[in-house]
Amino acid sequence: MKILRTRRTALWLCCIAGLSWSLPGIADNAPVPVQNAVEGRISGDMSGACIAAARIAPNQEGVLEVERGFACANAQTPLPDERSRFEIGSVSKTMLGALVAAQVREGELDINQTVASLLPDGVRFSDPRAESMTLAHLLTHTSGLPRLPSNLNPADVSDPYADYTEELLWEAVQTTELTTDPGEAFAYSNFAYMLLSQLVSEHAERSLSDLFEQTVFAPLGMTTASFSGETLPPTNSDGNGVANWHMPKNMEGVGAVRASLMDLENYVKGHLGEAPADVFSALQLSQTTLLSPGGRDLAWGWMIAPASGVNYVAHGGGTGGFTSMVAFDPQSRLGAVVLTNGALYQTGDIQLLALHLMDSTIPPGSPYRLPEQPEQLDLAQYEGVYPLLPGFDLRIFVQDGQLHIQGTGQPSAPVAYAEEDTFENRQFGARFVFERDAAGHVVSVVLHQGGQQLRGERQPLAD
Repeated sequence: MKILRTRRTALWLCCIAGLSWSLPGIADNAPVPVQNAVEGRISGDMSGACIAAARIAPNQEGVLEVERGFACANAQTPLPDERSRFEIGSVSKTMLGALVAAQVREGELDINQTVASLLPDGVRFSDPRAESMTLAHLLTHTSGLPRLPSNLNPADVSDPYADYTEELLWEAVQTTELTTDPGEAFAYSNFAYMLLSQLVSEHAERSLSDLFEQTVFAPLGMTTASFSGETLPPTNSDGNGVANWHMPKNMEGVGAVRASLMDLENYVKGHLGEAPADVFSALQLSQTTLLSPGGRDLAWGWMIAPASGVNYVAHGGGTGGFTSMVAFDPQSRLGAVVLTNGALYQTGDIQLLALHLMDSTIPPGSPYRLPEQPEQLDLAQYEGVYPLLPGFDLRIFVQDGQLHIQGTGQPSAPVAYAEEDTFENRQFGARFVFERDAAGHVVSVVLHQGGQQLRGERQPLAD
């Protein structure tokens, strides 16, 4: 089931698009024990996932210290430790930003350099507006490039980037029409980071893997970080096993890094000053605001996330079976890392848990438990055909005692009861809200998916 015809976006994105909170401050924001916070967030969660988390804070001498917590949804599951590896998804983008910052400091790149000037011979944008696109636009998701290349059509949707190639990337560059003028608006784009990764690698005449190792991993002591290798078993939000994701060679900056809690602790420590001087200089630069479209401050891959009066430097990540969050405050030198081997962004995420570890007045989130469907609920009342778009209908029917939904030209999929007149498929981020008339009859459905809402009037289900 994919529902949105234009792109299987809900499954394919390896990112948390943006972070912005405006939460009231409360006087008592003493830190909570990390172990207690982690257990409270994941114990009993239907994903069955585990969380590894850490708070980084300076002691009285100003030396950064780490407090860790580990917990699993099921008490019988073996706990991860600080060396267990996770896919960190789009947190990888911040490391690409650090790499670009290092190259800018060394004079190898100019942040205002046009993307067109870095394209290979024979490759040119077809949209003339793209001639003004710069590296800064790629880093801040203001390039005008769409969220994904239009020719990203994986043979296996469970590993959606694995068979994408450099040739397809250049084809997409030459055929894509921008959604906005460069610099005009923020619109999260994995396409932009796939392109930026490839350009950085080609300009340096080295693999992106080597560049990450030399510039980020080795100097910061991220000894288990890489673009490949074993991880904890990935699961979706329902607790089902899913595939690891693999990224195309030299496009890995979009979300390929696999790392441990210890690796990301060292990464945050580096951003807070515990790094070789030249590396820290590049990391500091990567935290600075490049552009502020609509008043939203955007750094070199990082989001600036205001919460309770603090501007956190933050980014989340999500793949098919992992969710991650890294956040820190350069002023107080507080930081937090949360990693889980479950696609918890499908049911509630872990962004707030990371902030909670730094400010206890911010709520940490809670475990997701599937609501029980009322025994007396008559599912047949929802059956019907619901046209959402010209040529695209939802066929809704009952099979084996469960409600199923099928989009035109797509396989059917079961949906789970969420609340009164509401069903959802968490794997695809799709929520279906049925509407009733004054007499109480179901007359329409509203599909909520990928930030869009589509409404369809009910028609009889053909025999």
